[in-house]
Amino acid sequence: MEFNYSIEIIPAAAIGEAIAGTPALIVDTTTNDDMAKLLGALYSVSNKKIYYTRPGINGLSRTLALAEENGIRCIVLGGKKAPDFSTALPAASYSASLIAPGNSSADTAKLLKSIISDNNVTEFSHIAYQTYRYEASVLKELKERQFEELRLGELRKDIALTEPLLRNKEYIFMDLRSVRYSDFPDNETHSPNGLYAEEICQIARYAGMGQRVKRIYIFGYPSKCKAESPSSQLAAEILWHMTEALATNKHEDPGALGKDEHFLRKIVSMGEHGQDIVFVTSSSTGRWWMEVPEIKINKNQYIPCSYSDYLAACSGDVPIRWLFFFQKINPN
Repeated sequence: MEFNYSIEIIPAAAIGEAIAGTPALIVDTTTNDDMAKLLGALYSVSNKKIYYTRPGINGLSRTLALAEENGIRCIVLGGKKAPDFSTALPAASYSASLIAPGNSSADTAKLLKSIISDNNVTEFSHIAYQTYRYEASVLKELKERQFEELRLGELRKDIALTEPLLRNKEYIFMDLRSVRYSDFPDNETHSPNGLYAEEICQIARYAGMGQRVKRIYIFGYPSKCKAESPSSQLAAEILWHMTEALATNKHEDPGALGKDEHFLRKIVSMGEHGQDIVFVTSSSTGRWWMEVPEIKINKNQYIPCSYSDYLAACSGDVPIRWLFFFQKINPN
């Protein structure tokens, strides 16, 4: 079978050093046989080969272990239910993001509560949630643990705000029920509100651009979806945006020695009695960071931010994101 897309189907047992250089491995755990064909109908821009496998019954853990041993980043396409917390995340410290409308289902609610109550999670962001779908106690705990959150309404004002929240995350979970029913007709919540198709694809691209991403889980995708369904077409396009971003991703660290020529520093004065805020932008990718001082050790941390944060500072307002991390890094 010939594909327009640079994708090669391999058995799970073939995962090893031979494919260690691939940008990503798509692990399809659904019972739907159409996704490889749908991806094959798309055209690659990067022209880098992506591998696709189906682990079979009870084979997911072994497949992911083989991929991790060989440093291969995985995109796991699951079915309707959210992945099990105990097998999806490591027992050691980790960072994570969840794109979900809130308590869209019992399994998503369980995953969310498990993550934010886990002492191993060092950083977490919840993206595209809808307040009226959120249990108040969970949102309160999210804020008490100083985790990041981006409500759907705020995201819609500027979708670029999503990228900094994904940039340094290792494990990313995407609930397709975040997409409104008219754009994803197989959304079992039948919600009239949610992300637009274009927005979920843009977020998928940001996920693939992540500097530390190891694994991306996509769920909320019913196995009954037909190939001609808009839901299946959208799922394929989401995968395309992720893999293309992974294939062309560029690692950047503004704090690394000898990298000054790749970054431009912009110092914004916050007035006579205010502290200057230093922003750093990449000359090649356009990413932004801000320096946040860690007072105890007299050292700056480089926090991912957006161009909007820089504009806010230029207008004389201390960016909320800067304040959030300053307080988090320098607790009383």
